[in-house]
Amino acid sequence: MPYFLHNSMVINAKDLRETHHLGPSTREWVEVSERDAGHGLHHTRFTGCTEAGAGFRFVRHAPWFAMVLVTESGEGLVWIDGAWQSCRAGSAYLTAPHTPHAYHIKPGAGTWRLHWAIYRDDALLPSLEPGRPPRLVPVEATAFRHAVEGLCHEKSTRSDPAVLGLWAALVDHSVLRLLDAGRSDPRLDRLWLAIRGDLGGHWNLRRMARTAGLGEESLRRLSQRHLGLAPMAQCTRLRLQAAADFLRHSDEKLDALAARFGYADAFSFSTAFRRHWGLPPSQYRARHHTRESAAPAVVR
Repeated sequence: MPYFLHNSMVINAKDLRETHHLGPSTREWVEVSERDAGHGLHHTRFTGCTEAGAGFRFVRHAPWFAMVLVTESGEGLVWIDGAWQSCRAGSAYLTAPHTPHAYHIKPGAGTWRLHWAIYRDDALLPSLEPGRPPRLVPVEATAFRHAVEGLCHEKSTRSDPAVLGLWAALVDHSVLRLLDAGRSDPRLDRLWLAIRGDLGGHWNLRRMARTAGLGEESLRRLSQRHLGLAPMAQCTRLRLQAAADFLRHSDEKLDALAARFGYADAFSFSTAFRRHWGLPPSQYRARHHTRESAAPAVVR
């Protein structure tokens, strides 16, 4: 009998029982961040590197978190669309919150070296929306690997909060690049990076097209093809995602947030925020703080 059925994916009970097993020969370095203000746009909860040995195996039926797991060397097997697939060097296993996932070291493969980051389900990661099926994608992960190792090293040595915040921000930006791989365009990447660096600036289609090195109509078509959004809609989305993060992790007043994210006043900011998130900023902040105190710990 199947253990459960999720999104038309039948999981066999014998093969995929809930499992959390590192194995006796596995070594792991983990950096845990709670609500440190310097810990980047999406506030990583867990970051680490793992040298997985025999017996390393995880099966999660309803994880509360999103995960980016990248193979540096060796080989593992990951669960995709009801079957096991190989995860070798240069591959990333991407899993969304509240969706079953599973992975384990390939028998006889020696050591499977991984770098990974885990985020809360409200982390607003593009393409990792809650409920989205796991997937395996090719990536160039050098920056992500260095950022994770730098963060873990700092945590195990001086553990300077300011330096930890810088490394964590690098992890976040590296994750955003990994998630954008294969679904974006270098010209769009340049534009969205510029907007993230100046969310309060005066962005219109002319400035955006100039930043991307495109004509206005070409930018419209490219943005629509890759994101399904007009350029200004994506600009608004980036602003309001960042605004939600500030509401969750700061006590900044609405007038100050409005100026920070390019709105004329608190009223126009609140109107845009409610249209995007379905509730006003004050309610969003109150609801988040309630959830934050009850956030579960990860099980490794």
